[in-house]
Amino acid sequence: MTQQQQQQLSEALTQAPNMVAEGEGGAGTFPPQVQNRLVPEGNLAAGLEQANLQAPPGYVFQPMVLVPQQVVNDAKNGIGIMAQQQQQFGQLPPRQDSLNALQHGQDADEDEEEEEEEEVVVKPKKKKKKKKKVKSAPKKYAEEDEEEEEPRQAVDIPQPGQLSPEELKQQEAIPLKELKRFKDSWGEYSPSDVPVFWHIPKAGGSTIKDILGGCHRFVMASEFGVTDGHHKDKKIAVVYPAGGNPGQDRSPFVNVDTTTVDGIARAKALGFADSGLADFVVTPFIYEANDLFTKTANGRLFTVFRHPVERAISMFYYIQVADWEPTYKPELKSWTLEQYATSDIIENNWMTRQLSNQLGGDLTEDNLKVALEVIRRKFLVGLMSEMETTMGRFEKFFRWKYHVNPTNQEKCRVQLLSGGANSNSKNKPKKEKPKPGDKVYELLAWQNNYDLQLYEYIEALFQEQEAFVNGLPDDFRLMDATCCKCSPPTFPPEGFECPVPVVNT
Repeated sequence: MTQQQQQQLSEALTQAPNMVAEGEGGAGTFPPQVQNRLVPEGNLAAGLEQANLQAPPGYVFQPMVLVPQQVVNDAKNGIGIMAQQQQQFGQLPPRQDSLNALQHGQDADEDEEEEEEEEVVVKPKKKKKKKKKVKSAPKKYAEEDEEEEEPRQAVDIPQPGQLSPEELKQQEAIPLKELKRFKDSWGEYSPSDVPVFWHIPKAGGSTIKDILGGCHRFVMASEFGVTDGHHKDKKIAVVYPAGGNPGQDRSPFVNVDTTTVDGIARAKALGFADSGLADFVVTPFIYEANDLFTKTANGRLFTVFRHPVERAISMFYYIQVADWEPTYKPELKSWTLEQYATSDIIENNWMTRQLSNQLGGDLTEDNLKVALEVIRRKFLVGLMSEMETTMGRFEKFFRWKYHVNPTNQEKCRVQLLSGGANSNSKNKPKKEKPKPGDKVYELLAWQNNYDLQLYEYIEALFQEQEAFVNGLPDDFRLMDATCCKCSPPTFPPEGFECPVPVVNT
């Protein structure tokens, strides 16, 4: 262990006097970033010798947080990431149409001005996770007589064209064992694979959910499936909870909640993956959701990303008015964006923390490297700034087509992409939005220093992943579409179960 690592561990062990862990070596006091990664010495796992910190007596660090010394390098003459993946793993295989397409209920959208959105962002506490340590504002904006803080050094980000096939093979050695039930984004498709939408708050997720549920009319697994008392159900099933406008057909959901840790555990116990009931899953917890799937029924991750500073601004305007949220604070109505940017309630590198599975403590470049690898290997990425292209790519990648009433389904899709799921804010006065170089913008950027580097890579990957759907037309969703609600009805060759007409009263 290097002298710097010894110093980091020594400092960490003195910063959390209330954190206690016990093992064969006796009781000790450890901070969240150490305690959460310790296991009894008897549970030794492969890779112990790779640990980059020395564990206290009686403990070892879990391998899932270990990363190689170099995830990326500076090779100059490689070819594109997606092209290399095709070269290494063979031509990307064709995929079949998705399973049953039904309808989903009401969700709010994130528009450019979201101050009165109806969406409730579900963010329950994870078990055994410690509250994140919020960094104070940069000293350049603190007391004038204080010394300015040195900027963090940015990690090298893998860019398209930098990785050779040999280097890709080396990166594939990174285990990501906690995500092993999610197929790699270039992996062979199977009809039993379940698309899993990682919902990032205030990043356009509600529009995607509404298009998939309300327009494509897919069966969704989300928090709405356990309303109307369905949390008490003993068997997994498709249910039609009350919700929506009078006279509107109710939407189908699986009777589980995949947006909470406890709900994911219940879904697993009910045999969610092998049931094949969900057309897609919505969750904010990808590591916990890994347990939903099996060797024969894998998940496929996809999501929409938004520029981190834009997302932070949107989040502020949302929490100012979201009095339906359990964490709502009335005093926020009078806050300025600068107050939020320097407060202890602002999110700090939310994406990097979630993707590297470290919600508490200080982040390092190793966290960013893990986050980059998770995105590169596991995600089909979309951009909120390219929503039409993003939605079309999702449809082509997963081979989603219309099977209920194509004319109405297409109208629904056009409406949501042009106006969003909730466009009421369009008539409201626009909120002031800072620009790069502004004091508030730089404060928000400082709180998202790792997320900004991650987003830069995502933008490049978005362009590269066009290779996944090359040759497929933009109107793929309309090709060979069928209409189960027409007279006479038509169905795809593989069969299709039309939505049950349960009308709201």
